Amino acid sequence: MKIWILLLSIVSMAGCATSTRDLAKTLRYADGARVGVANIDFEQLQARPRGEACTWNVLFFIPLVGDGSLITAADNGDIDNIKLTGETGVWYFPFNKNCTVVFGDPVEA
Repeated sequence: MKIWILLLSIVSMAGCATSTRDLAKTLRYADGARVGVANIDFEQLQARPRGEACTWNVLFFIPLVGDGSLITAADNGDIDNIKLTGETGVWYFPFNKNCTVVFGDPVEA
């Protein structure tokens, strides 16, 4: 009976995906100062080039694949001058995905 309860618990946890990091809460200026959710202008944010670099881990700390560095994120977004940085993440037992997100100078119209 205990084995069935354990198996049921493992299977139920394996289907759970939860957000571990929200970009709006982790967004910072290049100097490290927090932007703050109330100060984010989402229309202006969409006008900026965006780069993202992700890593996959087991149990949050054992790396599997990926490079989540700022340099890789900037390269992926073709960004020369980073203005904002942030993080996103998803936990899907026993794996998690962490992404570094960078934004560059606004694109001029």
